[in-house]
Amino acid sequence: MSDKVRKIDSEYLKEKRRKRRERQRRIQLSVFGVLIALIALIILYMFTPISRIDQVRIKGTQHVDNSEVKKALNINKKTKIYTFSKGKAIAKLKKNPYVKNVEINRQFPNDIEVKVTEYQLVGLIEEKGKYYPVLDNDHILKDDNQKIPEDAPVISGFSQSKRAKIIQALSEMKPDIRSSISEVEYADDKENQNQIKLFMKDNIQVLGNISMISDKLKYYPEMSKALERDDSGNLKKSGYIDLSVGASFIPYNEGKTTSSESSDKLREGTAIEDKAKDELQNTLNKINEQSKDSSKDKLKANSTNN
Repeated sequence: MSDKVRKIDSEYLKEKRRKRRERQRRIQLSVFGVLIALIALIILYMFTPISRIDQVRIKGTQHVDNSEVKKALNINKKTKIYTFSKGKAIAKLKKNPYVKNVEINRQFPNDIEVKVTEYQLVGLIEEKGKYYPVLDNDHILKDDNQKIPEDAPVISGFSQSKRAKIIQALSEMKPDIRSSISEVEYADDKENQNQIKLFMKDNIQVLGNISMISDKLKYYPEMSKALERDDSGNLKKSGYIDLSVGASFIPYNEGKTTSSESSDKLREGTAIEDKAKDELQNTLNKINEQSKDSSKDKLKANSTNN
């Protein structure tokens, strides 16, 4: 009886081993088949036109010409995506003074995406009768073939250290605000060494402080709209905007006149002029409040982070 049981067990184990071997063989054949297919696909991809770079998408360029980017990439019709050197292309592109950073990504199956981050062009510096663009890293572009932008403000009268501060301030402004400035001039005030003058393109003068001007000037469109103008676009009430401490409208002095002339001018001081001044001052008061609220929010955010 025991021999019969032993024989049955032996046959059962043999059958079990056979099935296991067959299962292992099927797995091995499947793995081998997958590997063969992958190798075939890789060979097909590498040695056929499928792997040739098809499209190059360039993003973020404003001052750098796309043709210059493509030249640095050194891509032709036969360039394979797996032989393309990102490192060499990035090194070439960073030689351009406008280029701050470059990211190059391969996109399957055969596309390249280039993301360029540029330094901001914040103004123009005058040297020996010539104007040169200056970037937000304080780099002056002195290339004779450099195209001079028409919407950049002229920066004048600043020492090296003060120039770095005003460039920082200009870089913090939105492009539309920065382009509304015609010239930024150092005020050379002994009592306030950070005072600057801004001559706006709408013929309004603004007095301000280097450290606060970028934050306050974002309200300038509202200030300008509050000023009443005549049909020719000239201000009905001449003066300037002082943003040094708060925000206020300062009328220009009319100069010396005789008593009778003064009386006549006082009588001729129309309600329209007073209204223009009052409306602007109301706008400036609102801006002062907004600026205070913004400062409070920043302080709260800093205290929360700490």
